[in-house]
Amino acid sequence: MSSASPSQNQPDLLLQQLLEHQQATEARERLAAIVESSDDAIISKNLQGIIMTWNRGAERLFGYTAEEAVGQHISMLAVPERIDEIPQILARITRGERIDHYETKRRAKDGRVLIVSLTVSPLRDSFGVVVGASKIARDVTERERQRLALEKANMALTRANADLQHFAYSASHDLQEPLRMVSTYSQMLQKKFDGQLGEIGDQCIRYTVEGAERMRKLLDDLLAFTRASTEEGSVLVAIDANAALDAALTRLQGAIAESGAIITRTSLPMVCLHQFQLEQLFQNLIGNAIHYRSEKHPQIDVAAERDGDHWLFSIRDNGIGIAPEYQAQIFEMFKRLHSSADYSGSGMGLAICQRVVERTGGRIWVESELGHGSTFFFTLPG
Repeated sequence: MSSASPSQNQPDLLLQQLLEHQQATEARERLAAIVESSDDAIISKNLQGIIMTWNRGAERLFGYTAEEAVGQHISMLAVPERIDEIPQILARITRGERIDHYETKRRAKDGRVLIVSLTVSPLRDSFGVVVGASKIARDVTERERQRLALEKANMALTRANADLQHFAYSASHDLQEPLRMVSTYSQMLQKKFDGQLGEIGDQCIRYTVEGAERMRKLLDDLLAFTRASTEEGSVLVAIDANAALDAALTRLQGAIAESGAIITRTSLPMVCLHQFQLEQLFQNLIGNAIHYRSEKHPQIDVAAERDGDHWLFSIRDNGIGIAPEYQAQIFEMFKRLHSSADYSGSGMGLAICQRVVERTGGRIWVESELGHGSTFFFTLPG
């Protein structure tokens, strides 16, 4: 069998070359169509900074037509304070470097200053030599304005919160002294004239004394809430939760003895929190368990177990319980489920607990059934 001569293979080779040329032409046309239809400005320039191509996205973004831009130096887009960037970018491209997502300012034809994100890549010839640059410019002006507006709003909110906390602390602190006078003189009147002013007079004095006491407790809780809020950002060190619980139980000694409460506990871990805040957590939660007790003697169990990178604490009681529809509301400021005649209090204890726990990145919640006790859970870093 004789092999085909070179002249016989020539048509096949020519057909293959034509097919490859057609495919390359179609690929270039598709790429050109993609470039033209892009919302981003896509520009090419030589190493001297002269604009070589200018797509429709560039026309829309900067306002210059391709006829106006091609052949001009790229510095036509620079704002005065950023003019030095142009030679620096060209020098990096000449070295073969790529620049990704560089935010800068450029000026449009109508004088508007735009904030753009630039991606600039070297263009190479068939020998791999850098001969120019391809630049994609994306308008991020609105995004940057929104970011700056949000940053400004956050700063204003931070200042307002600081002012509010300062006001709450000052107001509650400054009110303590006149309130002490009201409370002291009301008690003196009650002691000196009890039974001498008739039923209505005695009742008025009693209401004054009780109201002053409720106000004192409210101001104390407001101070505690403000203090819990202003400790954010301060350095936390590991403390012994057992010592904090002991201190809280010491303060609750009178209520424990009066109610006949039985308190059990497991060994507690080291946690990252201010000592006084953990004492306050235990005091408020255990104090509530004693306060909102049923006819039975309170039985309260304090425990902790590891939960990932946090410790999960639980305080379980056999008290009156909380209906499901109120279990989220009880952590709101001044939220009370019972009248002051039934149960005294300011309605801020659980709000303070929530503020303390959430400042550490933890969370607090309750699981309860009305008439069958409650278990409060909270997590702390440790």
